[in-house]
Order: sequence, then structure tokens, then C-alpha cells
Amino acid sequence: MKLTTLNKIGLIFTLLFLLQGCVDNHAANSSSEKSRNQKWLEDITYFQNEYLTGSETFPNDSLASCKLILSSLKSKIDSLSDPQIILQLSKCVAMANNGHTLIPLGFMDKIPLRFYRFSDGLHIIKTDSASKEYLGSKILEINSIDIEEVEKKLKPYLPGVDRWKEFKMTDYLNSPETLNGIGLSNPDEMTLTLLKGKDTLVSTFRTKELKDIYYGNWADLYPSEADSDWEHILEASSNKPLYLNRMREGVFFEFNDSEQIAYFSINGYWDTADDFKGQIKEFVKELKTKTDYDVVCDLRYFTGGNYIIPVDLATEPPKIIKSDKNIYMITSNMTFSAGLVTAARIKYYAGDKIVVVGEEVGDNLKFWAERDMYRLPNSEIRIADASAEHDWQDDSFTFGKTFWVNSFYGVAAKDLHLDKEIKLSFEDYLNGKDPILDWILADAK
Repeated sequence: MKLTTLNKIGLIFTLLFLLQGCVDNHAANSSSEKSRNQKWLEDITYFQNEYLTGSETFPNDSLASCKLILSSLKSKIDSLSDPQIILQLSKCVAMANNGHTLIPLGFMDKIPLRFYRFSDGLHIIKTDSASKEYLGSKILEINSIDIEEVEKKLKPYLPGVDRWKEFKMTDYLNSPETLNGIGLSNPDEMTLTLLKGKDTLVSTFRTKELKDIYYGNWADLYPSEADSDWEHILEASSNKPLYLNRMREGVFFEFNDSEQIAYFSINGYWDTADDFKGQIKEFVKELKTKTDYDVVCDLRYFTGGNYIIPVDLATEPPKIIKSDKNIYMITSNMTFSAGLVTAARIKYYAGDKIVVVGEEVGDNLKFWAERDMYRLPNSEIRIADASAEHDWQDDSFTFGKTFWVNSFYGVAAKDLHLDKEIKLSFEDYLNGKDPILDWILADAK
């Protein structure tokens, strides 16, 4: 039987489709035929040969230590859980010693409680409805181990300086999988020893998946309407201080005419804000009519993002306000990356007007950022690797190494040392007080 040209084309496409199906099935079968050991061995080999070779951020002694860990890990795959392997890889990545080079661990399962670190300890501020009786409790132990000891054991597995680690670890202390990775927990549950009022409670919590808008544990301070699956220590309608009451706006400003204070806030929700740059223009425009006001730049929850947008917040206010007025800048260990850069620029241009209040920032003024991404072939674990250097201490620039944008915006801030250290206590948070802004208002009088 003769085939028409159309039939011949149809037959060719049919054969190609069947052939591709065979290839796909073979590939799927080949993948499924790999043992767990083989898959992890491939991932660890990729980690060593591709990631470590490509990264520019590791000191030579750290590279040697990483290779020793990886060599040992290859021989122990069958005796380790997946979280234990992942945490060993995270420990290697942390040896790059910068907060932008990391394995994000947020995908690991958590119990339905959210923690926040106050000056007087770690407290539960958000839970599912079944656990709301524990709201406000202070965490004393995890699996009968003192909370400070747990934090000490977790610290080497997290990137960055200690101040940044103290912030980030709060995101992981409620994850049995993460703690299983360092040998402290069953991967499905954990037991907490809690202090509620004068009562000591011991309770076991299992992992549970809940809708959660993740921006970091600082965002859990605010009782959002989007958190429909959650109970919060604060009522959504309760009186809250300025930084908290408008937190979800990301970027906002207010002029307090009775106190003669011009307040501008940026936090990690900045990318959801309405017209970030436009709000700075409006702020500067109004400030020109109120030159006898002190300025407050609140960056305590500005965890990073874009430092180009708020450049005028650094350069304009010092030129506008009177010589006897101050620029107060609020920072914390969550002031990081673009937040830290913005802080450095504000300090530099403010000169003698600057007063830094709160807590020390979450990184050194010399750091690496601007990430490349790697993905392990089988587990699909992601690795973020910093690829460019920043120097906001001395403003040194090395072509091909320094982030190129800094050639236009770089400043030598020298340091971001605090003029006044103030930390938020659980009691102040619960009672709607902001001790930092209260101190500024008193100092500005």
C-alpha cells in the first residue's frame, strides 16, 4: 500500500512520539532505579565539584574543612536521615562566613507555633487554634535541653555573623526536621518546656502544615488578617505602636507635629508597598516645610532588597533640617543587606547629626552579596551563593570583584556603632510600647 506524503509525515511523528515516550520512560525508570545512597552521592559530588569550585566566597581553610566533611558524609549516607545530610551541607555552606551564602532551610516541616526573640527570652507569639493556650509562653527547653544550649548547637549550621544567626535561628527552632539534622529531635515532633506566668508546662507538638506568609519571624509580630489559620498573642484591633500598627504597609511616614518628629519606616514588606520612591519624594517635600523637626529613620526590620530606591532618604534630610536637629536611625540585627547599606548611607550623609539607636546591625560593613543559585540534581536543594563584594566601611572598589553599582553609590560609613542600645522586651511588646521611639522622643526635646 502506498502512503501519501501526509500519511508519511503522520507516521514519522507517531514513531518519534513513541520513541520519545520510550526515552522518557527509560529516563524515569533509570532515575527511579537509583538508590537513595546513589542519589545523595551524586548530590554531594555535585556540591563539591560544581558549587565549591564555582564559589568565590570560601577562605582556603574553610574549603579544606568542607572537603573533609563531604568525604566523611559520603561514607555515612545510609546511617543518616535526609535532614542530617542537609544540615551537614548547610554547615559547609556556613563556612563561607557570610549571610548571603546559604541553603534556605525554610522548607523543613515545623510545629504550629511561631517564636520571637525578645530581650527577656524566646516567646510564643502565634499558634494554630488547637495550641492557643500556649500563647505568650517563654521557651525554656527543647527536648529537655536548655534553649541556650540548643541555640549554641544550631549556630554552626547557619550563615553570617552571630547577630544575624540569632535572628535567623528563631525561624528554625520550631522545626523538628531542622533539629533532627543536628541530632536533637525526632523529625516529626518536639517537646517544649514552657513558662506561662508562674507555671511550668511540658508539651509535645507534632509538625503541621499551615498557610503562612513567610517574610521572617519579625513579620509574625503583627496579627495579619491574612493569617486565617492562626491565633495571635495580640488582637488585630488592639492599640499598637507606630512601627507595628502600619507594619504591613512596608514603607510609610508620619509627621508628629506635637513632638516635631518626622518619622520614616522601611521594613521587609517594602516590595509590597505603594510607590516606595514616591513616598520618599512626598516625605522630603513635606520636610522642607518643617525644617525644625528631628528625623527618625526606622530600619529595624529592613532585612534587605533594594538599596537604590531609598537613596534620597540618606542624602536629602541632612540638607533640609536645621543644624541643631538630629537624624535618629533605628537599627537591629535584622537590618541586613540593602537595609544595612541604607543605614550606612544615612549615617555617612547625616554626619554629626546622626544618632544610632536600637541594636547592632545584622552584618559587617564589608560583606558579600548578589547571589548566584545552584540546585542539587536529585534532592533539588537550593544553594544561594554570594557573588560580589561590598565595602561600606572604607568604600574600596576592586574591578570585577566589587558590586559594580557601588561605584556610583558607595560611601565610607566607617562604622554603625550604637549611640544607645535598646532592646524590645516581651512586656513592652504585649503592652503596645516602643521603648526605642519613646527614648528618641525624650532625647529630642
